[in-house]
Amino acid sequence: MRIVRRVVVGWLALSAVSVLAALALRRLVPAFGGESDDVFSLVYAMSGGEFVSSATELRSGEVTAFMGGAQIDLRNARIVDGATLDLRAWMGGVDVIVPSTWRVEIASSVFMGSVANLTDPDGTEDRAPLLLVNATVVMGGIEVHADADAEVPIPDEAA
Repeated sequence: MRIVRRVVVGWLALSAVSVLAALALRRLVPAFGGESDDVFSLVYAMSGGEFVSSATELRSGEVTAFMGGAQIDLRNARIVDGATLDLRAWMGGVDVIVPSTWRVEIASSVFMGSVANLTDPDGTEDRAPLLLVNATVVMGGIEVHADADAEVPIPDEAA
């Protein structure tokens, strides 16, 4: 009986700490930017959501998923001189959809999780828009994949 009581008390304590951590994260990490903004920051703490960007000159984005999930749709966004995404998943996941015409490069730090770049790096031109992804994962996952149906033009070299 003591073991059951200890397990229940431990589970309740862990749940309370998780909720407090999620509340603190929501207050400490600023969330800003809308669908048409070139810079955005999103926080999903013990929740989930979808973000669809239609930025005309996407520069940077930041997504934090703490015990939650996020789907980031960049198919309607446009990159001019390159863009950076900072993605963090702590016991959660982030799914990023990009146009098939973009080049995606990922730098990652992973502990008990995974990061997957499912785009085709050899299938894009060297002058294609470049998205740099910095991914940090702790017991979660981050996936970046291309949508073959997205029609995003490659900018001209002279433009």
